[in-house]
Amino acid sequence: MNTIKVNGTTGLGIYCHIPFCLKKCAYCDFSSFSCLSEDTIRLYFEALHKEIRNFVEENKNSVLPAVDTIYFGGGTPSSVDAKHIETTLALLKEVFVIKDDAEITIEINPGTLTGDKASRYKKAGINRASVGLQAWQDFLLKILGRIHSQADFIRTMKILKNTGFENFSVDVMVGLPGQKLADVMETLGALMAFSPTHLSSYSLILEADTPMANWVEAGQLELPDEDEERQMHWAVDAFLKEQGYEHYEISSYCRPGYESRHNVKYWEMVPYLGFGLGAHSYFKGRRYGNVNEINQYCELLMAGKSASIFEPVMEIREMMSEWMFLGLRKLGGIRDDDYSACFGESFFVRYGEVINSLIADGLLAWDGSVLKLTDRGQDFGNRVFMAFV
Repeated sequence: MNTIKVNGTTGLGIYCHIPFCLKKCAYCDFSSFSCLSEDTIRLYFEALHKEIRNFVEENKNSVLPAVDTIYFGGGTPSSVDAKHIETTLALLKEVFVIKDDAEITIEINPGTLTGDKASRYKKAGINRASVGLQAWQDFLLKILGRIHSQADFIRTMKILKNTGFENFSVDVMVGLPGQKLADVMETLGALMAFSPTHLSSYSLILEADTPMANWVEAGQLELPDEDEERQMHWAVDAFLKEQGYEHYEISSYCRPGYESRHNVKYWEMVPYLGFGLGAHSYFKGRRYGNVNEINQYCELLMAGKSASIFEPVMEIREMMSEWMFLGLRKLGGIRDDDYSACFGESFFVRYGEVINSLIADGLLAWDGSVLKLTDRGQDFGNRVFMAFV
């Protein structure tokens, strides 16, 4: 039964982590697992549902925003039986107030979607898909350790279209071992036939102790150099803008009006709840995350305990810092008026010296009301963000 009291002024986001894959990719260091039994998967979802119910019970006297975004991420949510997604979404609808126009997204890897699953997702209320292509070329998909082929991606897109999905994102990657600029452009050109409403373009980041990081360190694979990688980034940028996409965040492009409403919450410090293994939340000015070990997660919740590790309540200076470096990920920039409304002063009061230095270095631009990254600032984004930490 729904016991949540609603504050209708802002929207709450909910993330559900589904940590199961058919095979773990060579570059992945997320909390995800392959080849687990159906019994383990079932137990995990029981624990996930218990966590959701526990939160509602603990906050039954709180006034919460209505939920306007839900995101099933992973892992590969589309790799598990559709009943697990259906029951989880039904539970969220039972215990939270969900807005009628809520954006409800599921991540899908090609090769794991069937017509039956897609139809069940649609009937359950999912209205947005995020498809992990990464590259059009089969030889690059094999290097990445992806389970799918180009043909699998084409079949997946046909299933989504035939099922009536109109809002979908596609992930692509640049800076891959063996990848050339021509490969990137072929990928983008092929994608235009499917008219995605959103594209995410990520540079490969090698995480320690992943198979791919070990292969590169051993000299078995060679990455494009930094100049080649940046050339790929700017070629993606130019091509997608020519096709009518807006570059609204460092890694994100969309047709007008099709921003990822869920992801925008992360950059604007809007409260969101994360449920599931390793999921993170920002709620009541506090950040916390769940444990990363699946047996521990399930055991804690089934024993009636919390699986969360809480950080100290954020001090105002920490909130100011995050407001700056998260907001600057948005290509539209951040407004001094908005900062002042949150903190009662201009961001130049605390960060004037830092901002002026970054402007002098050509990394930020200021027009009297909005502060944003320059093109050079995009190339050195981490340097900009770290300046506010």
